[in-house]
Amino acid sequence: MKQSKTMELKKPVRVSLARQVLTAMESMIRSGKWKVGDRIPAEAELARAFSVSHNTIREALQSLIHMGMLEARPGDGTYVMASDRFAVAVSNRLKESDLPQILEARLALEKEIARLAAVKRTDEDLKELENALEDCHGRVRQGIEDDMLFHAAVARATHNPVLSELYNVVIRHVQENLEKLLQEKQYDSGAMKLHDDLLAAIRKQEADEAENIIVKIVEFDTVSIGGAFIS
Repeated sequence: MKQSKTMELKKPVRVSLARQVLTAMESMIRSGKWKVGDRIPAEAELARAFSVSHNTIREALQSLIHMGMLEARPGDGTYVMASDRFAVAVSNRLKESDLPQILEARLALEKEIARLAAVKRTDEDLKELENALEDCHGRVRQGIEDDMLFHAAVARATHNPVLSELYNVVIRHVQENLEKLLQEKQYDSGAMKLHDDLLAAIRKQEADEAENIIVKIVEFDTVSIGGAFIS
């Protein structure tokens, strides 16, 4: 007669209220309900929404601030700085990297993103890209934000969330550090023509053409900030 094997059971771990709230907040950030750049609700409003004390909310917020996902700005509020812990880790690594290395990484991402977007884009993606490019031509937002949003839309058209999220971290780092150097040239006729051509290549689903054009766009940006371009 076989002896029954004893099961090693672990005691369930009780999760604190602050940890539960932290997990819920992380989920809201990852899902996009709280987007990067958004100011989150005030502490009192969060306490009411989660039905917990102000101390519990404060503890959860401090944990997310320590992780780098949130940033507290005295007199202004608390803002979302990263979409998840992965984004924080990549962002921290970029801060330790030299500009040429970052630009090389951007080029490698852009090339694959352009190819995949051309192959996998949908009609809905095209509409989003057309709207984003129209905003670029109209310079609806300040700085180079419209250009960043267009490239982010191209990344989403790959339908690869890992690639898209990684790209967003890299391009936001470029924006934060190089916006002043880029904004005067980002929307000139030559740059916009390249963006028009990129959309046309994606619309035709010409992957090679899309890759060639994005290389020219990155080259344009690199030269604009006084860097040496390596294709």
